[in-house]
Amino acid sequence: MNVKSNSVMSLALCASAVISMVGCKSEPMPVNAEGQYTGTAPHARPGATYIPERKPVAKTDSAPAPAPAPAARPVAAAPTGSDVMYIPTGERSTSALMIEKIYPRTVSVGQSFDYVIKATNIGGNTLNNVTVNEANPTNFTVASVTPSGNNGSYNLGNLNPGESKTITWKGSAAGLGTINACASANYTYALCHAINVVQPALAITKTITPESILNCTPINMTVEVKNTGTGDAVNVHIMDQLPAGLTLANGATSFDEVVGTIPPGGTKTISKDLKAASVGRFENMASTKADGVSPVNSNRVATVVKQPKIEIACKAGGQVYMGRDACFEMTVTNKGDAPSNNTKVTVNVPNSATVSQPGEGGSTAAGVHTINMGTVAPGASVTRKFCLKTVMMGSLSVSATATGDCAAPASTNCSITIFGAADIGTIVTDTDGAILVGDNHPYQVEVKNQGPTPLTNTKMIVSMPAGMEFISSAKGKLVGGKVVFDFGTVPPNSVVTGEFVVKVNKSGEFLVTGETTCAEIKTPVRDDELTTFIDR
Repeated sequence: MNVKSNSVMSLALCASAVISMVGCKSEPMPVNAEGQYTGTAPHARPGATYIPERKPVAKTDSAPAPAPAPAARPVAAAPTGSDVMYIPTGERSTSALMIEKIYPRTVSVGQSFDYVIKATNIGGNTLNNVTVNEANPTNFTVASVTPSGNNGSYNLGNLNPGESKTITWKGSAAGLGTINACASANYTYALCHAINVVQPALAITKTITPESILNCTPINMTVEVKNTGTGDAVNVHIMDQLPAGLTLANGATSFDEVVGTIPPGGTKTISKDLKAASVGRFENMASTKADGVSPVNSNRVATVVKQPKIEIACKAGGQVYMGRDACFEMTVTNKGDAPSNNTKVTVNVPNSATVSQPGEGGSTAAGVHTINMGTVAPGASVTRKFCLKTVMMGSLSVSATATGDCAAPASTNCSITIFGAADIGTIVTDTDGAILVGDNHPYQVEVKNQGPTPLTNTKMIVSMPAGMEFISSAKGKLVGGKVVFDFGTVPPNSVVTGEFVVKVNKSGEFLVTGETTCAEIKTPVRDDELTTFIDR
């Protein structure tokens, strides 16, 4: 809204010109010795603050020549002078508008001449509607006025500080005497103010990088707000309601952040780290608002969260002879939708075994064998082989775990049966040489496992010859005339023993035979002991 306070300022400036004809007496304007005007301004209002300022009249070296008779001829015009009026106070230092009349001091009847009114803005502010009022001068025949006026009123429009505009009359004196004309002027002086009307406008851009990402990697979201309008955008907010499954690093599902004031053309940018609770496609928009600016939505952005899913399988089985390579195959399969990078398989090596063939990408340290499987693409499988050796018989079992970047670990286990050749040693013996008939005589039996594998269901059956009578045994039993020792399982490098007592009732040579069997050896092992019994 513009407000104007108008003040109209006006004063009158009057001037007269003396008209002379050849052979007639002229009446010069009253001036003092310095050429200053000493008369009164025509049409001056009594008590007016206006004081005309007369400029000195230029002097000539000689007076006008007398007119010849009988014909009359014009006399050259006297030098030009001017009158000045200051509006509104009459003093230049405190006024805004200067009105100056410029005209010849003396003219002849019928002589064509110009006189000018000049309006000048001597203040520091623009003057509006500057109007000069000048009625047609008396005793003056008007040829033209530039610019044209309306009933003696000439609107010069606005005058900027220091600017001047003029009104020019052209004409001639109608007869002897004086030409009288008075000018007045006025203007409006406005007190104005301006209120800037602005319209801030917001534009918002949202980006998510990268557009496809593993679920274990932070997702970076950037939101930029720009003021594309005029004037400051005040109290700018950036808001975002995250899609289900996405959260901020602190677990929040939305935010409303105040970024303050944005000047025209300025921007504010915020960045947030997000995390995904699951795989899938996540899509949404952010928005912004400010005081006096309705919410504005950003572009819609999306990110796809992927994850490798690895499984591991171990291939082994059958039997391997002790001391030879027992080999295992580890296969890692990626059933996810993203590559499994840095994929590794770690195998716990049993204490009884050593790695004989590490295989491709394999290395062993501190009882753990590590196989580097590299990158396993979605839907692909990678297989690596390694071998162990052991001096222990039985089941050789391993457990393995597969890992990869952003993939959940997977585990498996498998085993190989290790076997070896059974080796058995047997003894049936006694300690004395010749034994008296009728005396009790002990025999010792011994079974030794000389092989790497346990001997199971181990038995020794001792046959006695006719004439020999079984007396006793701590470990053996008499079954069908034979002494049976049931030793069960005999571990590798172990020895089991037994004893039985007999006597005979006649002299002679008596042969005791032991026969040993076990589950691991198909052929029975025999051992004989010959003893001589003598009479008393």
